Amino acid sequence: MIDSGPINKIADEVSNLAPKVYDDLAQPVAREIGQVAGRTIKALLAPLRGMLWGWERIEQVVTEGLEKRLKDIPEEQRKAPEPEIAIPLMQALGYTAQNETLREMYLNLLANSMDTAKEKDVHPSFVEMIKQMSSLDAKVFEKLTTVEGYQQVVNPNIGLKGEGKFFPDAAPEWFIGWTVPNHDVFEVSASLIRLSKFGIIDLLLEKIAVGGTNYEALRNHSDLINLLNAFQQKYPSIQLEITTIDSVVFVNEYGKQFKKACL
Repeated sequence: MIDSGPINKIADEVSNLAPKVYDDLAQPVAREIGQVAGRTIKALLAPLRGMLWGWERIEQVVTEGLEKRLKDIPEEQRKAPEPEIAIPLMQALGYTAQNETLREMYLNLLANSMDTAKEKDVHPSFVEMIKQMSSLDAKVFEKLTTVEGYQQVVNPNIGLKGEGKFFPDAAPEWFIGWTVPNHDVFEVSASLIRLSKFGIIDLLLEKIAVGGTNYEALRNHSDLINLLNAFQQKYPSIQLEITTIDSVVFVNEYGKQFKKACL
């Protein structure tokens, strides 16, 4: 049996020595390590300094934004915002104001909450919803709101031809036929799912829009064909195909209210 006594003694000595080493800034090695670690951590955290806005900066942005939005609103139609809207909104601006897309949504929401003609469209939950959104989500939602009623989407799969066997994650769950700059079809699909979980759009699987003539174009869209070709090149010895389920997406009543309040 190995005698652990000497090992434990060394461990105790090292443990007792460690604080002295780190407290003694005269030690060149410890000083160098501390400086390098400090620079690395500070470098990683440095971008956050400009993102955490103080009250003066938030107040300036909010004041300028509201002046622009309320300048044509009659004075008798203006009101102080409700605290359940304004306070969490101001707090959220402290770390999202540098994001132009989300900042504009917050300012629209705040301005509408101060207009007696529009305050009925404002709800406190909208502040939290914007907080959960990315710029991509906001842009996807805004694009969805440009179309009235049901919009055609497909649920594509890439698999073995005629066998009903599919590759997992080979195609986006929801394909609407367009993307947002700097984002691909998978990211847009994930955004659609998030927006549906926020409750402002509905994704209806296997529901076909009346007059749905766009499904064939979606099935043959170049983005899906490119995905199929990439898999076919990877598996040249087997025949592959794209199959789709026809579905719809639409902005529901809650989403329309969110649009009126925030866009």
